[in-house]
Amino acid sequence: IPTLATKGVVIRRTIQTIKEAMKYSPAEFTVPAGATVELIFENVDAMQHNWVLGALGSQEKIGLAADKMITAADGVAKNYIPSMPEILAYTPLVEPGGRFKVVFKAPVVPGNYPFLCTFPGHWRIMNGVMKVE
Repeated sequence: IPTLATKGVVIRRTIQTIKEAMKYSPAEFTVPAGATVELIFENVDAMQHNWVLGALGSQEKIGLAADKMITAADGVAKNYIPSMPEILAYTPLVEPGGRFKVVFKAPVVPGNYPFLCTFPGHWRIMNGVMKVE
């Protein structure tokens, strides 16, 4: 249940890739439960990346599903984002030097929600946590 404190509040966060490191910066951030989150994803790396937020405990399930998309004819067209209920919010693949804004409601259940890059193979090291409190 959103409280009066979070009602109408927009939490703005910027996440960048770290050049040639297959990592996000910051790798962890906190948002209030139920808040509206405006996330700007900036890709400063030399290859495409995306930002995908998953349900609690879903990182490996999403990552493995994304890995299987490398052989799918429509994998690139789908930005290597598997169609599954565990995915809560995402950006498309962002070109090097590009940025993308995604707006979503933070989950109301507190916990550590994984985020990852679903470009096949990247998720194992390119991941982080959105803490909901």
